[in-house]
Amino acid sequence: MSGSLTRKIMAAGLLLTALTILFPFSASCSKPPRPTADFTFDYVSGVLLIADPITGMAPLTVRFKDQSTGDITSWKWNLGDGTVVYDEQDFTHTYESPNSSGYTVVLTVTGPGGKSEPKEKNGIIMVYKCSEAANVELSEAKMAIRACLDAAGRTTLDAPAAAWDGRNGVVTAGGFDAADYLRTWKEFRAAYSVGLDGTIESGTDLTWGCVIWTMSITGPRWREK
Repeated sequence: MSGSLTRKIMAAGLLLTALTILFPFSASCSKPPRPTADFTFDYVSGVLLIADPITGMAPLTVRFKDQSTGDITSWKWNLGDGTVVYDEQDFTHTYESPNSSGYTVVLTVTGPGGKSEPKEKNGIIMVYKCSEAANVELSEAKMAIRACLDAAGRTTLDAPAAAWDGRNGVVTAGGFDAADYLRTWKEFRAAYSVGLDGTIESGTDLTWGCVIWTMSITGPRWREK
């Protein structure tokens, strides 16, 4: 073996040894995994009509809580009404403008491995103007009475009600209480005259202050004053 070849082999060996020391073969060049975005939300305050999805009248306040997993360095929330919140994990937000189709909320988290796929929840908060909210309440009353009759297996209530405002024990059928069938139990903001057959015949605005009772082709409704 010539001296030149020997020197080349020795030089290559020294280079390989140096590379082994500086860059161990066990080292990984892969990026850390991306975090996974997720969140929960809960009603805080305001006129609540339905619990799921959160449905009410402005101003309606909701609490958001980050439930993301993985190594996270930043958070970005798009709350659907033009509000963007950065680097918060637990906070409240008040929706001031009606949106009957529902607000969509998007959370994006970022970690050393890059951004996650955004977590998007569609139509989770519905905010109604006054007449819309009043008619949601009216619909809730109708459904509660019908569910009460169905549970009792009857076609009539125990007695008509002159002014049902959602209270327990006022509208009953066969021992069943219509108030138990409200998806969000509450006293109504209006009082409804309920016939023996469960039909809502009229309504009296108690605390809405912005709607009046009217009749239409589809039946009784509340409309803006």
